[in-house]
Amino acid sequence: MSTHEAESIDALANKVRAQFPLLAREIDGRPLAFLDSASTTPKPRVVIDAVVNYYENCTANVHRGVHVLGEEATRLYDAARLEVAALLGAGPDELVFVRGTTEAINLVAHSLRLTKEDEVVFPASEHHANWLPWRQNARAVPMAIDADGVPRWETLASLLTPRTKLVSIGHVSNVTGAIAPVAEVVAAAHARGIPVLLDAAQSLSHLAIDVKKLDVDFLAASAHKAFGPTGVGILYAKRERLAEFPLYQVGGGMVALNEDIGEVDRGFIPRDAPFRFEAGTPAIEAAIGFGAAIRWMRSVGMDAIRAHDVALAARMVRGLSAIPGVRVLAADLPMEKRVALATFVVDAPAMTQENVARALCDMFGVCVSGGYHCTHVLHARAKLEGTVRASPHVYNTAAEIDRLIEGVGEIVG
Repeated sequence: MSTHEAESIDALANKVRAQFPLLAREIDGRPLAFLDSASTTPKPRVVIDAVVNYYENCTANVHRGVHVLGEEATRLYDAARLEVAALLGAGPDELVFVRGTTEAINLVAHSLRLTKEDEVVFPASEHHANWLPWRQNARAVPMAIDADGVPRWETLASLLTPRTKLVSIGHVSNVTGAIAPVAEVVAAAHARGIPVLLDAAQSLSHLAIDVKKLDVDFLAASAHKAFGPTGVGILYAKRERLAEFPLYQVGGGMVALNEDIGEVDRGFIPRDAPFRFEAGTPAIEAAIGFGAAIRWMRSVGMDAIRAHDVALAARMVRGLSAIPGVRVLAADLPMEKRVALATFVVDAPAMTQENVARALCDMFGVCVSGGYHCTHVLHARAKLEGTVRASPHVYNTAAEIDRLIEGVGEIVG
């Protein structure tokens, strides 16, 4: 393995690694190598501190209390939305806080008023969160994928019909790590007057995103895959799209103030977006932590994160592909078209892919995912009985990638 490559990877990893308390943990006396960031990321100290600060110093509801604690909590909560807006190049009124990517996509599915006669086009490789809502609410039209699970993007135009109401794609595959050709998809769909939803769950912390330049109509993402807490995410929607949405959930916090306080007894006027879609007490501490996570990412720099990502991907894919008996999905994909994620199949007698993942943890202290990664259709079409997925991030070193490769090689041997 290249010494220069290792030094390039470690320069950023060593700079930020100490900021993640989880990474100091050992497993059975071995230092933890956390390579499961596509499932969820560890949290930097500033995110943990932001959540704890809310509980210790300003526990209160937001947009309700008139006391100082309520004002402080509201200020921190509203600032988080501004952080998301700045990261994505969106207006704060175009961002709805939700529980995560899954709820964001289901909110769009609900709001488009789909029928079983309407069609939604998406790659067959998609995560269940970007598959099942369309199967449940409309007629699902999955795009073909190749033997490694990469979408056949050239077939998109042939799938669009007068009944197509939406094209919904993952920005980055949670199985192959492949980056979708968003500009091409948007151009093809918009030429037919069809809106596009971008699932950015796997891209938010890896790639710089500007929703105005991408011109997507909707974008869904979660905080917990981008160094933030669980339980909060965002739906971005163009203002004109949000204006067309019916009410989603109703309750406290989404009713406009009126002189006639008894009006709610006869009917009510909902607040403007985004608050009309955020009924009830939100996940306040999670949103505040999300804001802290975005500030942290921006302080590191998305360009620096991306450069580290490409170097990690190259070392990992090259090393795993060189092991006899290991097949890396989409191994030939250029590094600039993927993130640091490698999903592979290990030919180990009497071991399932879940067994391999567990062995990597127990024997080498390497945490990866094993199974189907909520993409059962991809695995079925690719005739795969499970896979192993390694997904490092900005805090991972070259030595940890090498430990993964050595561990897989030993298991195969």
